[in-house]
Amino acid sequence: MFSNRELWAVSIASGIRSVGFGATWPFMALFLNVELGIPVYIVGIVFTLGSLVSIVFSLLGGGLSDYIGRKKVLLTGSLISSSLYLTMAVLLGIGASAISLVAVFIFTSIGGSLIFPSANALVADVTKEDERTNGYVVYRIMANLGWAIGPLSGSLLDEHGIIWIFLLVTVCSAAQGIIVLALVKDRWKERRRLEKLDSPGKISILSYDRFLLVFTAGTFFVTLVSSQFSVTLPVYAGLKVGLLQHQLGYIYAVNGVVVVLGQYPITNLMKRFPEILSMIMGAVAYSVGYLLVGFSTTLVDLMLDMVIITLGENLVSPVMNSIVSKIAPRDKLARYLGFLGMVNSSGRAFGPSVGAFFLSVFAFQGLKVWSSIDLFGAVAIIAFLVFTRMVKSKEGFGNVQSESLSTH
Repeated sequence: MFSNRELWAVSIASGIRSVGFGATWPFMALFLNVELGIPVYIVGIVFTLGSLVSIVFSLLGGGLSDYIGRKKVLLTGSLISSSLYLTMAVLLGIGASAISLVAVFIFTSIGGSLIFPSANALVADVTKEDERTNGYVVYRIMANLGWAIGPLSGSLLDEHGIIWIFLLVTVCSAAQGIIVLALVKDRWKERRRLEKLDSPGKISILSYDRFLLVFTAGTFFVTLVSSQFSVTLPVYAGLKVGLLQHQLGYIYAVNGVVVVLGQYPITNLMKRFPEILSMIMGAVAYSVGYLLVGFSTTLVDLMLDMVIITLGENLVSPVMNSIVSKIAPRDKLARYLGFLGMVNSSGRAFGPSVGAFFLSVFAFQGLKVWSSIDLFGAVAIIAFLVFTRMVKSKEGFGNVQSESLSTH
């Protein structure tokens, strides 16, 4: 694992990219609401539109990655991200309208949507099946090291203007592309040759089966809960709890630190259990963490809530990719991961609008807002239990094995 150059290169590149994006996300919702004067429910719609763009490009990214290779799509995503955030910095610098800034922000999701299935498919390409979850752990730890650094950097830069945060994202996205270009060898063609997989005659972006549909239904509802991270949580913390804007960075830095310190121990602990149990426990942790936000009145309270929320993330995120990589036929790996990305983008699309709706309807009454959101966590748990039953009835395995999911 430590000598796997491609794994470490794509993981470090992702970590550098996350420094930029970690600096951006804690502040974007309040920037749009407070500094640009956009109503909170419209802010939710803006984030929804960005995620709708992600839906299309997650599918396209998966199809292209299986067709032309992981590296080319990764480089394209990095270039798009860098260019669009530079455009936002320029627009803000020249005093452009709020509409133009919002329009460009919506399309910044394209870069990440191309990168997600390609990077995750590359991790699967360069790891053996019994090493794959640990491969995704390495990838997530490095990415979240960036998320630990990014929000603190954003807190410092935000005091001088959010334009500096946009420039940081520009530089970090460009650096990601440079690392991929220099250090990543795309094993896509080599894998196709060794496994004697047929060359795809045309680009196909839609691939799914019944196992994938049921499992990703669960991830959709988990993502509806987890996506409150982007809009509902910072707006609630700022307007209801009364935190200053720069203080939000400390909450999100906790997320990155807990992933870096906790991801590997949690993954090792859960190895003795079926992977789907990790998804169920993650849904529970997400739900409990967000419910506690409704009782929180200080920065410290919210930082402690984030520890529990991040525990859910640690349980869910690497296992989610591992399960789908084992469901997928080898020649459709990126397409299956692209489908997962599309479903999760759908969750991220509706999540901010749902959260903003509950904030408006319940007038920021914390318990009502967060308990309503937690209903989606309960639906996710039901979907994962159905998936478990399907897998056991197929082959009698409690864990997910690629051989046990060979009906495509």
